[in-house]
Amino acid sequence: MRVAVVGGGVSGLAAAYVLAKDGEEVVVYEKEDALGGRAKTVDIDGTLLDLGFTVFSRGAVPSRGVQQNRRTAPTDQPNPNRTAISGLKVMHPETTELLENLGVDRELCDMSFSVSLDEGQGCEWGTRNGISTFYVEELENNPDIDRNETLEHFIQSCGYSELFQKAFLVPTCASIWSCSSGVMNFSAYSVLSVLRNDPTLQLIGGSQRLTPRWCSESYVDKVKKELESRGCQIRTNSEIYSIFANDEGCAITCKDGSEEVYDGCIIATPAPDALKMLGKHATHDELRLLGAFQYACSDTFLHHDNDLMPKNRAVWSSRNFLGTIDKKAYITYWLNNTQHLSSAVTSANYWDSIAGDATNINATVLPFCFTLNPPHTPKSTLFKWSTRHLIPSVAASKALRQLNLIQGKRRLWFYGAYQGYGFPEDGIKAGISAANDLLRKSYTVQYNRKHTVPSWLEIVARGLVTRFFERFVATGCIILLEEGGNTFTFEGTRRKSNLKVTLRVHTPQFYWKVATEADLGFADAYINGDFSFVDKNEGLLNLFLGLVDTAALHFCSIFGKIFLKHVARKNTLTQARRNISQHYDLSNELFSLFLDETMTYSCTMFKTPDEDLKNAQLRKTHTLIEKARISKEHHILEIGCGWGSSALEVVKRTGCKYTGITLSEKQLQYAELKVKEAGLQDQIELLLCDYRQLPKSYKYDRIISCEMIEAVGHEYIEEFFRCCESALAENGLLVLQFIAVADEKHDEFRLSPGFIREHIFCGGCVPSLSHVISCMAAASRLSVVHLEEIGCHYFHTLRRWRENFLKNQSKILALGFDEKFIRSWEYYFDYCAAGFNYCILGDYQIVFSQAGDVAAFGNKPYNAVPGDY
Repeated sequence: MRVAVVGGGVSGLAAAYVLAKDGEEVVVYEKEDALGGRAKTVDIDGTLLDLGFTVFSRGAVPSRGVQQNRRTAPTDQPNPNRTAISGLKVMHPETTELLENLGVDRELCDMSFSVSLDEGQGCEWGTRNGISTFYVEELENNPDIDRNETLEHFIQSCGYSELFQKAFLVPTCASIWSCSSGVMNFSAYSVLSVLRNDPTLQLIGGSQRLTPRWCSESYVDKVKKELESRGCQIRTNSEIYSIFANDEGCAITCKDGSEEVYDGCIIATPAPDALKMLGKHATHDELRLLGAFQYACSDTFLHHDNDLMPKNRAVWSSRNFLGTIDKKAYITYWLNNTQHLSSAVTSANYWDSIAGDATNINATVLPFCFTLNPPHTPKSTLFKWSTRHLIPSVAASKALRQLNLIQGKRRLWFYGAYQGYGFPEDGIKAGISAANDLLRKSYTVQYNRKHTVPSWLEIVARGLVTRFFERFVATGCIILLEEGGNTFTFEGTRRKSNLKVTLRVHTPQFYWKVATEADLGFADAYINGDFSFVDKNEGLLNLFLGLVDTAALHFCSIFGKIFLKHVARKNTLTQARRNISQHYDLSNELFSLFLDETMTYSCTMFKTPDEDLKNAQLRKTHTLIEKARISKEHHILEIGCGWGSSALEVVKRTGCKYTGITLSEKQLQYAELKVKEAGLQDQIELLLCDYRQLPKSYKYDRIISCEMIEAVGHEYIEEFFRCCESALAENGLLVLQFIAVADEKHDEFRLSPGFIREHIFCGGCVPSLSHVISCMAAASRLSVVHLEEIGCHYFHTLRRWRENFLKNQSKILALGFDEKFIRSWEYYFDYCAAGFNYCILGDYQIVFSQAGDVAAFGNKPYNAVPGDY
């Protein structure tokens, strides 16, 4: 479907974003030379100033809970580079979610308020509190309040004083809608709704909101980049002359004479502009309803003139309502306060942020004031423009309830900020609704989320967890977003990094589980849905990478010694089979949904990261065959034969005789079927057998074991080598591939249960390289003749498995597994991938021979083994 979006402001961009993500062909028309509409950012001598959106992504926070410190601290001290935003109420979930998905960084924006009447000679006050508490009870006790009632009539009927109106109500409403007159004719219902829902106006509370860190321009740039990546056409300097629509399509004609026809059109402009483009083609209902939305125009000035601020500098606030002696009024925004200009937002560090090299620049700057409809032209004027604001009239309130009568008729949809209260967030919500309406998709408007209310124990736990992140996030950025509640941001200072992870905390149980059960609690919280990631594909992995980079992947090193008790599952003959069965006997169908077609469940050897998984697995198998120096006359033993991929490949490639043992009944059944299908029953024997139960009298020329020793258990590795040496014929070779933990982490992994041992491989224990070698030396006369580390390939292997696994979620669920199982395996893949990426985990191929035995190698010394077998 080909869709036109007329208007490149926040509403049109949101609509285009949803449509483009759905795969539709989208063309965006914007009459100006740049996107953004009211998202106007100007550059004054290198300082970026947001004039269109003094606030954006509204969410209010009590000032008492804000801790913000951008100083650099010694690396061995707890990281102070944290913004802890307590009590944040997410007022527009759609906007918040969109900004998160686009990766738009946000910061606190002060929205304090002051009033100065009669040019400072009358009432003058400034505060960080508001007044909505006076009205909440009226609205909540009367949910069916007359929507046709004006604010003036409401105030009179309630008996509020003239001083209250002049000093509180009129200034507050004028500052909200950025207009200086006509407040008393506003719709009482609309005004009270805003006052009730905006925590920055509460009597007790805060005056801070969240806004894009790099001004509204960052939102526009992010959306534009996303749209272009999805093939969306963006046509700036394209003013629309007319729109003619019928049931066949929409014809759009530009001022330059060009005309195109679309399957549908979203008109995301102010209502008067929509009517102008429709012209004589507008229907009666369109004229009646869209004509009800009226706007107030304002002349706006950016300047340095202190005379247009309250006389008493102590009451200067972000929003300042000022009245003149002749009863005129105007609004001045103090941008230094709203946009943190004490740490200047410059054009240089904005573009550095886009490039991932943002720095905070402390600079002394002049007071930047932004005034609407001043009584005179300000001194030191820097910039002038005109803007308009929606008037929340009674007529508009009535028309809003009937807009559905014209939506979708003649393939036209009318959406914009006028469908709310005229704020940018209302425009985003309207754009998202428009796109879903056009796509005929069900969409439910999200209401303000309730705060997360932790118990006192969970509050203590939250303190412990946030202190952990403070101390151990030394690179990148980790953000915790509570469900409609608090936000905690932890930024590393030791090394620059583009790594950014945002967690959505859905329940305070997250903190309790992590504080009391460490890494196991963190895993359990993820598996049970206590938190999730904004970036569903890379979020979990990036979190692990951020913590691994600070040597903190294994939480137990911090919390484990206090909270965790190790419960061993020793691999006795009986327990070993039970432990193996818990993982490998889950379902052959399950493993087939994420492994390659050879059903090989071990590290590959890629030529390139995007190489076919099957080819990479075969290369690994061929490498093991070459290292084992297998020939036709040999009898091969594989300990842990899996689903038989190595058995088939080694026999097909060399013609040798092969015996494979496994403790998994389902693996055995699958492998036997594949052997039968290949007609190799005479050469391949498969047994359900423990390595400790091999006949003592029988000898094998070569023994191969690929990533099986991790399931042996710490206590039994020496016995494993004794059994291998006993089963090895004269001039025989043992080729071992195994996962190993870094030597310095070995005891930590061994002494704590950890996620992998508790949830994935019961009874397993990843050894270190030095531990394997020492066990070999202690239990046998074998010696190492060749060693190669291939762990760099495991990161890509695990990412491929994860991709296949999640791609087949519906099929996995159909097998009887649940969402918790899906999340536990997703966690498993990313947890391990992070370990391999930072070399906490490695993967080794080692060739062992009997001491002094050179006959096994013939004339083939172990030089570098080619990687293209």
